[in-house]
Amino acid sequence: MLSLHNATAQRGGNTLLNNVSLSVAAGECVVIVGPNGAGKSSALKALSGDLTLQSGEVHLNDTAIDQFTPLELAQRRAVLTQSYDLAFPFSVTEVVEMASFCHQEQCSKQQLADYARKAIDEVEVNHLAHKCFTTLSGGEQQRVQLARVLAQLSPALEPSIIAKQGTPYLLIDEPTSSLDLYHQYHVMSLARAAADRGAGVIIVVHDLSLAASFADKLYVLKSGKLVTSGKARDVLTSDVLRDVYNVDASLTLASGQLPHLVISQHNDCITQRT
Repeated sequence: MLSLHNATAQRGGNTLLNNVSLSVAAGECVVIVGPNGAGKSSALKALSGDLTLQSGEVHLNDTAIDQFTPLELAQRRAVLTQSYDLAFPFSVTEVVEMASFCHQEQCSKQQLADYARKAIDEVEVNHLAHKCFTTLSGGEQQRVQLARVLAQLSPALEPSIIAKQGTPYLLIDEPTSSLDLYHQYHVMSLARAAADRGAGVIIVVHDLSLAASFADKLYVLKSGKLVTSGKARDVLTSDVLRDVYNVDASLTLASGQLPHLVISQHNDCITQRT
């Protein structure tokens, strides 16, 4: 299990997280939602070991996360952040292949190349394989970066490696922000598939319909605090949506359809304009 216990984090006098606890287990797809500034990305950074806490703890498979070396962390969790800088003209294939270098002592070069090729196939960026990463559109770069973390995660999902180092984790921050409708659902399906293969997956998204469609469990944050958590049907109630998002809305769960949000009105904008 990857878990955050009573975490409080501050930066520049601002509280990013206020006594937040959350967790993700093997085979589970967890989604963190909330308005802008809620602390979603901060929670993900804390879980990845990239955010200093004023109080609280982060544990990865029962070990405090600060006990791992950077290499050991890279072998156990793959992280896709919102932004990424790449100054050198690497091809898409090179970007994806580099992600699995942390496993070079456990896998052959051919195995690592195969993991990269499979990730490129799964994300459907084969046609970009030989293109320079820096020349791609924002959406294309986002998909290539997803292929990168999938290639990094794949070796850690092999039974022999799980037996040695425990469950691996995939942490993704707003992976659909630059994508069209098809690719939004495709990306979320790939994340769900990683959980089905045994990884613990935790995702930050804004789209509540997407979140409800793919999450085993939702965590709702507001102003750095955990508001509620649980199944989508139990968490995304009209009362919670009104309190957290300031909208009158309901989650529709019609038979044979994906969950979708129906918004009645926005308490400020729509009411004032009518």
